Amino acid sequence: MAFLKNLSKNNSISLYKFSGDNFRTKTNNSLIDNEKYVKVSFIDFETTGLDFEKDEVIEIGLRTIAVNKHDYQDFYSVKNYESYNDTNNLIDEEVTMLTGITKDMILGKKIDWVEVESILKISDVVVAHNATFDRWFLEKHVDFKNIWACSKADINWKDRGFLNTKLELLSIWHGFYYDSHRAMNDVNATIHLLLHPSYENYSPLEELVQNSKKEHHLIINKFPYNQDTIGKLKRRRGYRYNPSDKSWRTLVRDKDLLENEVEWLKENIYNGYFQGEIQQIPLTDKYKIK
Repeated sequence: MAFLKNLSKNNSISLYKFSGDNFRTKTNNSLIDNEKYVKVSFIDFETTGLDFEKDEVIEIGLRTIAVNKHDYQDFYSVKNYESYNDTNNLIDEEVTMLTGITKDMILGKKIDWVEVESILKISDVVVAHNATFDRWFLEKHVDFKNIWACSKADINWKDRGFLNTKLELLSIWHGFYYDSHRAMNDVNATIHLLLHPSYENYSPLEELVQNSKKEHHLIINKFPYNQDTIGKLKRRRGYRYNPSDKSWRTLVRDKDLLENEVEWLKENIYNGYFQGEIQQIPLTDKYKIK
């Protein structure tokens, strides 16, 4: 991939370990109130499992950085918070194997959700590497009106030369590794990845912030059962069946792509006349599970 070729020497590749303890910090409000800087909060949760309804948060990592809007290179860490969180739920064995977090480690610990909310209030954008997952668990505890962005979906990694969007792989392809699957470690790695020094201009973070301002649109298609039509939608990436209203849906993240998708539906599904429904998703509802 893009940077590995530059790192190769004598048929070997050297990776450095990134711990996130070298971020420049500003603890006063000078940058928080400075309009020349965009405030971006990165958040990550470790949970007892992957079930949105049943599982609970066991660890949070949250860091807000202030980034100069002019070059997206000059940045400071201005707020950070991390904590374990005790829960009545058992921790899935696979979660412990992946994260190393045990029940003894979280016993008696509680996240200060008031502190979390206060940090989010200063943020222009909230970022997670799988925004739908982290937003869901945050909404169980905090009421917020932030714009959300996803560092997997709101950056065109393919155009940058990367076909896999897993955080560990993207990190390795950018020349570093870290102790993954711990909340603050994942947060720090995401920040380092999106502001990687190899990008002299138009960093992934700048692309993400730009895309965070684009509204999403949900296309909802309903039609009598037809195996050929369903087959076309299945072959068209991104469509999912919603059993509650028997519709086929896809989320479109760009206005130009929306127009192209409607034209495709006209030609392939609706015999020339679009009969589906388009719902505009507000910026503050992006990556929200309804």
